[in-house]
Amino acid sequence: MWLPNAALRHSQFSIIVIVLALALGVISYLTMPRSEDPQFDLPITLVEAVYPGATPLDVETLVVDPIEQVVADLEDIKKIDTTIFNGGARIEVTFLYGTDPDEGYDDIRLALANIRNDLPQEAAFFIEKGSPTSVNILQFAVWSEPMDYKSVSVASEQLQKMLSRHPQVQKSERWGLPDQIVEVAVLPERLKQYGLSINQVSEALASRADNLTPGFVDASERRFNVNASGNYQNLEEVRNSIVFKGEHSPIKISDVAHVDYASDEPTYLAYFEGKPVVFVTVEQAAGGNIFELTDTLLAEVDQFKSSYQDQNIQVELIFNQSESVEQRVNGFFVNLAQGLVLVAVLSLLFLGARPSLLITVTVPLSFAIAIGLLDMSGFGLEQMSIVGLIIALGLLVDDAIVVTESVHRTAGQGLSTLEAAKEGASRVGMASAIGTFTTVFAFLPMLLLESSSGDFMRSMPVTVSLVLVVSLLLSLTLTPLMASKLMAKSAEPKWSLQRPINHFAMGTYSSLLHSTLKHKTPTMIVAILVMAGGMSLFPRVGLALFPKAEKPMVLVDVQAPPNTALHETNAITQDVADFVAQNKAVKSVALNIGNANPRIYYNEIPRRGQSNYAQILVLLEHYDADGVAELLTEWRQHFAQYSEAEITVKEFQQGPVTDPPITIRIVGNEIDDVQQVSRDLAHMLRTTEGVVNVRNSIGEPQVELDLNIQFDTLALTGVDVATFDQTLKTVLTGRDVGTLKDDKGDSYPVQVKGFSPSFSEIAQIDVASNEGNLIPLNQFVQPQLSNGHPEFFHYQKLRNSKVSGDVAAGHSVAALTAQAIAYLDNYAMPAGVHYEVGGEEESRSENFAGLSHIMLIAGLGIFALLVFQFRSIIQPVVIFASIPFAVAGAIAGLLLTGYSFSMMAFVGLISLFGIVVNNAIILVDTVNYNRRQNMPAEQAVVAASATRLTPITLTTLTTIVGLLPLTLFGGKLWAPLGWVIISGLSVSTISSLIVVPILAYLVIKGKAVKGSTV
Repeated sequence: MWLPNAALRHSQFSIIVIVLALALGVISYLTMPRSEDPQFDLPITLVEAVYPGATPLDVETLVVDPIEQVVADLEDIKKIDTTIFNGGARIEVTFLYGTDPDEGYDDIRLALANIRNDLPQEAAFFIEKGSPTSVNILQFAVWSEPMDYKSVSVASEQLQKMLSRHPQVQKSERWGLPDQIVEVAVLPERLKQYGLSINQVSEALASRADNLTPGFVDASERRFNVNASGNYQNLEEVRNSIVFKGEHSPIKISDVAHVDYASDEPTYLAYFEGKPVVFVTVEQAAGGNIFELTDTLLAEVDQFKSSYQDQNIQVELIFNQSESVEQRVNGFFVNLAQGLVLVAVLSLLFLGARPSLLITVTVPLSFAIAIGLLDMSGFGLEQMSIVGLIIALGLLVDDAIVVTESVHRTAGQGLSTLEAAKEGASRVGMASAIGTFTTVFAFLPMLLLESSSGDFMRSMPVTVSLVLVVSLLLSLTLTPLMASKLMAKSAEPKWSLQRPINHFAMGTYSSLLHSTLKHKTPTMIVAILVMAGGMSLFPRVGLALFPKAEKPMVLVDVQAPPNTALHETNAITQDVADFVAQNKAVKSVALNIGNANPRIYYNEIPRRGQSNYAQILVLLEHYDADGVAELLTEWRQHFAQYSEAEITVKEFQQGPVTDPPITIRIVGNEIDDVQQVSRDLAHMLRTTEGVVNVRNSIGEPQVELDLNIQFDTLALTGVDVATFDQTLKTVLTGRDVGTLKDDKGDSYPVQVKGFSPSFSEIAQIDVASNEGNLIPLNQFVQPQLSNGHPEFFHYQKLRNSKVSGDVAAGHSVAALTAQAIAYLDNYAMPAGVHYEVGGEEESRSENFAGLSHIMLIAGLGIFALLVFQFRSIIQPVVIFASIPFAVAGAIAGLLLTGYSFSMMAFVGLISLFGIVVNNAIILVDTVNYNRRQNMPAEQAVVAASATRLTPITLTTLTTIVGLLPLTLFGGKLWAPLGWVIISGLSVSTISSLIVVPILAYLVIKGKAVKGSTV
């Protein structure tokens, strides 16, 4: 083979190239972007609508239907999923894969802008990308003691501006801060005393605050801008504004209202460790280094805290994503170091000191150079690329072992070390290269997967492929180069394990192989039965595609009954938080009342603007999988008896942005029918073992206050309907009438409102008729309570509800989903109602659509590569024969260790294919080499198998021990991957040493000496 010869012939040039590549890798490692999640954009845009006081039916009619209609007319829309609730809605628009997310986002913004005048002016809209990059890396709590929202508003705004100015910061936001206003709270008894209406107060303030620019005047050679009416400058100006001139003295605002700075009626309250706070978050810009950015920002926050110390402003860090990223990166290097030590020890025991040095040096060099290439490819260090590095740890030693062992064996044949290096590397070079590229082909399906999950995992197959290719190049250049300088002529050091293994190979193993070749049929029958037995265990393994994220954080959702006021939701949540905080495993708790916690994980999209909803972020001291599982079980059992609200406890989970693992949509236009089916299905799931956190999203009907306005009475008394509506709105939600801008430049809306939004307040307010008469507002209404519509969903513009649940540890998502489907198939559905399956089942079909086709292409690619190498169609089939045994072993390993078949198990299976095929390739290639040396068929097979026993055994053991630290101590995220490779490789190694030789013998028996062509 030319490559080892060229490296040995131009040794100095080869070393310089390797050193330069190494330097590139080290520099890249120090400077490349670091983040927790892959940096890519999902083709998802979220539209949050907040419409206080609107019923779900009003939200559907006035907000959702117009938006869905204009969005549906856009191009490349895949689906529209809408949640409609009391006071707002969330519309999730998913574009077809391949659509530019930025263009889709801009299209949604433009479409919404075009119909904004047709939507309620009181509604607020928030548009954001559903991208994994739109995740906060830092979350702070800001407060004062005692809490003064006005001073905290000023301080938190300064902190926000300070954090936002860094180029690596995408944006900084504040959460849980009630709007700071100048409140003009009218006093009903004073209005009656002076014969005024609340609208007169509003109009007097609004006319004074009209910010008009009259123009300019010329005076001689100078021109001056003219300032007339405009913003208020202090509270006294507001208080002294005249409402009515009066008979004896003017009536001022201060005569009929209480005027002061105040917090507007809150829709979101934030607490940390029992204290009311304001949250400040930081979102990292794409391509940044999370460690450098975090260190810079935390240093500046310390300076900020010092500057505000005299004002009693406190700032505390709640969440720091860089800690998780650092743990992953450090965990990888710990596993790498442990694996490297174990590989070195095994190599030392098998081959001696110098050969083990050749193998050990290849591993860190391969990683360093591959990291440089990864950086050049546009990828950074994040969880998926780190997964790729960990997978490669178990694969990359193969090439170095094969080449080193071949050189080591050749050195014992009397050749010089230089000739032994050339001959040994060349002999296995092509087979080793083919084996490496077959492994790369095995990862092709994940590389070509056209879905959001494919984008999310893209860096993993790229990383594995780069590491393997670099390892191959180093094993064919640096390894023979170092061997020519370091390798001793003696093939077997007296103290190595190679001597007894070689004796075993040439003696016991060769005899066993001769025996199996004489009894081929019964041996193959036993092997097939073992393989079939392993395969038959798969239904018992279960399927859970996306594993837990294994983060020391837990979310607790509090869903109070409909109509629950924010202050009552707050009281319930405080009670839940007090119970949670008692546990010693809890480090701290952050409460979000009326809102979800700001986004700190890529597939958790926050909910906004629901007075009966709250979310608690529970931060744990550390993460222990078994301990957390016990803790969550304890909390779920406790909160199952909780009557004040529905409490959901959940861990963060890997996977795309999706519904809970088990989700069923009940679709129908009649809400009552949909509600009944949803209730029955939810009851079924709650009584099913293994299903937790069951949620019936359609909920109970909203109780509404229907005023029953007497429009005929309005007309007879000369009260304009618009005047009546404006009076009612001002009393209940307030009316903005201007702006106060103080001497510090801070602006505050001036808002006229009723003293308190209560029944008694409404009864005391008067409405002015067209003639100026004041008539009590309650003369025009007959209030009564009535049932409204419950919360519900739209999916593709059709009404539906969602019944969902999470899956407890040790249970299969697929099996529990199948039970729900079977229940609905036997359910007597009302006319016009049907069900659709969502959750993980839908996500799996959407995100992995076309995977079977890509896998078929990859398989054919590998097969074609082997046909090219062996110039045979049958011999690649022999090589592929090890794969079913590997799969059977992997399934048995998962069953014995209690893990389900997850995404990490799938990745482990792909890795396993590469290792198994690689072993078989080297074995069959050696058989062909022996045949070309005129050996008889049986002798060629036995000799090749005996020769390859040591490298196959060493490759198997190094892969297993290299993955053991990760498998045993890396957590439940990596364990399925490790056990699949370890158990599958253990079984397939036996098949490679027994079944493959038998099949190889059957292929070459009776063929010509050149028998590599069939």
